[in-house]
Order: sequence, then structure tokens, then C-alpha cells
Amino acid sequence: MTAYATTRSRRPRGRRIARTTLAAGAVSLGLVTLAACDKPTPHATFTVGSSTESHETTTDCWKDGEPLGAERAQSCLESEEDVPVITVETGDTFRVGVDPEVAESGWLIFYQGQPYEAEPYTTTYETFSVDDLYQVMRQQSPGELPQRDTLRVVVAQVGDEYDMESIWSSSSQEEYQEKLFGSFEGVWNLELEPRD
Repeated sequence: MTAYATTRSRRPRGRRIARTTLAAGAVSLGLVTLAACDKPTPHATFTVGSSTESHETTTDCWKDGEPLGAERAQSCLESEEDVPVITVETGDTFRVGVDPEVAESGWLIFYQGQPYEAEPYTTTYETFSVDDLYQVMRQQSPGELPQRDTLRVVVAQVGDEYDMESIWSSSSQEEYQEKLFGSFEGVWNLELEPRD
């Protein structure tokens, strides 16, 4: 009778070990699969009226807290790959939202390749007047007719290397671009298109 009791208690224990081993193997396989996946990049959300575009940047245009390098950052600013478009008209408000990790390090708005403000935003949400964006663009291009073309808007996450005073005191255009674009850690593009 004792032998029977011992045999019965061993059988479930063997099954329990087999189940535990299988579960550990499944967890290990799951961890390996997750490690092979790319970490998603932060989102930038652009809204005008009821139109919203929220997207990640490409992995080439975000380095998870590391500078992209001036050449890569400029390439990302000019990229035509998967650039969302929102239609705008006079009087619209343009809203930009970023993930908290982007806000923590700071971010800039660029229009047609020019910074809108030199001081980085450190909030997760900002609003801009579409009319003001177009007005600033026209001031950058004197002599042009006051027409509304498609406007490229870029959110650029900056890192610790961003130093406004050092950038403005650059002795050449090349140095200016190296310091400015070299401080970028992420880039998100959008186009604002005037309504016909």
C-alpha cells in the first residue's frame, strides 16, 4: 500500500515538472521573439479641425536618446517617405502633440526647413495659427506673391547637445547646420496643404 501511494505521488510530480519545463520554454521563446522586434518609435500627432495624423517616425530618423548626426537629420527633414498631409484653410488652428519622452528632452517646430522658435518646447502639446505659419514663411521669402503653397512642417526632438547660443554664434553656415542638426534625436514630418 505504501508503494502504491509513492507511485501515485510521483506521477503528478513528473507531469508538473514537464509542464513547468514547457512553460519556461514558452516564456524563453517569447522573450527571444520580443528581443528580435524593433522598439516602436515615439509618436507625433498633428491635428487641424477634425483631421488628425498620428504616426511614428522611421527608425532611421529616431535614435532612442542618441543624436542622429547632422547629415542623417538633414536627410530626415527632407524625406518624402510616408509624409502625412492635412488640408488647411484660413483661420485654422494647428495642434501638435508629442510623447512625454520627446517633451522631456525638448522639441522644435520647423517650417520649410527653418526653425519657428529657437527655444525648444518641453510640453506634450502646443497650438499654432496656420495663418501665422504661412505669414512667417512669406517673411522668409520676400518678393513672393502672398499665395498659399504646401507647407512642410517638421517636429524635431533635440537632445542635450542643443545649445541655442552656441548655434547662433556659428562662424559659418556649415558650422550652424552641424550644430543645429547634429543635436536632433528624432524627426517627424507633415505637410499642410491649402484647401482649394
